[in-house]
Formats: sequence, structure tokens, C-alpha cells
Amino acid sequence: MQLKTWGKPGTWGTGAERIAVAVEARRACVEAGVLELSDDFIALNDVNLPSVIKGVVAQLAVSPKDIDQEFYNNAISAGLSDAEFVEIVGLVARIINLDIFARGIGSQLKPLPAPEPGEPSRKRPVEAKMEMAWVPTVPNAPDGGLLADELYGVQPKPYIMRAMSLVPNELRLHVGLEQVQYLPLQHILSYDYQHHIGLTRAQAEVVAGRVSALNECFY
Repeated sequence: MQLKTWGKPGTWGTGAERIAVAVEARRACVEAGVLELSDDFIALNDVNLPSVIKGVVAQLAVSPKDIDQEFYNNAISAGLSDAEFVEIVGLVARIINLDIFARGIGSQLKPLPAPEPGEPSRKRPVEAKMEMAWVPTVPNAPDGGLLADELYGVQPKPYIMRAMSLVPNELRLHVGLEQVQYLPLQHILSYDYQHHIGLTRAQAEVVAGRVSALNECFY
């Protein structure tokens, strides 16, 4: 299901443009030695992404820990909108997630889908506003309205969860991955909840914390 979403028109990019972002992310990882080159994992596309997008994608794919507010401001000054930046973050984060997982278990990377026709919706949530992040975010309820209820549920969420809310569908897809790989968000404060066979919640948190430390996660 997740892989199919790259070929569909998104909020700010066409299916072909979204595929091109995924291809560029994979190419950057191959060049950095993070992934091995494979004949079948880079889809052919005729989209020539602007240099600013290629730069953002490469940095996100290979060294996201080095992204700071100056990097973001430069991308905006070079022509990206804040919402386009957020959608690219979501696209790159998800493809890298799936690819590194596949590499870790010794599986072949999945081929990208063919792009589907159609135009992006370009729908910006009216609830989004500048809070304390680089980009506008949808506030927690009640300020975020019904959209906040749908995206976040009954518990207020920190910025690490709200970071991509300027493009709600990318946040939904991110949460979909998190529900499988980590745990359903409604159980995040249930410390005895066990989501993975063979791993207690405490053991899962040790793994998550160690991976975050190795990746120098900002949060």
C-alpha cells in the first residue's frame, strides 16, 4: 500500500514528480554507499527536478541530522514553498524507511510504481498556523478543530508528531508506518502494551532509543 502512494498525485506534487523524488533519494543513498545499486529499483522517469529539490532530497536521504533552520530558509529562498518542503520530507522519510528496512532483512528493494495521471490537490489546511516550529503546523485541539481530532486523536501531540501536519496526508501515511513498526499511537502511554511478538515494550523502546542515538535524532 505505501509504495503505491508515490505514484499517485499528492498535495503538491504530481505522481511523476513524487516518483522522481523517490528515485533521487535512492540515487543519493547509492552514491553515499548506504544502498547497493540494483538494476530494478530505480524507476525510469522523465521528470527533471529543480536543483533545489535535488539538494533537499539528497540531504534528507543521506544526512538529515545536518539539516538546520538555515538549510530550510535557503530552500524556501530558492523557490520551494513551506508545504512543498514538508511533502518532500514525508516522501523521502518513507522511502528511506522502507529501503533501509529491506536492506536490514536482506530483501530486495521494491520497484517503484508507475506514475498515475492527475494533478495535485494543492489544498493547504486552513487550521495550520505558525507555532514554535520552522513550518506552520495544525495545533492540537481545540485550536486545530476537527482536523486535529482526526490527525491526533484524543491526546495532545508534541511537535515530533505534528511536524508534517501542514500536509495532512503525508502525516497520515507516516502514522500508518508508525502503527506497524512502532505501536498504535493510542497505546503510547500504555507502558505495558506489547505490540511486537518477542519484544516487550521496554525492549522495543531500547531498540528505538539506540537507533535514534546512532542517527543523532534531533528529538
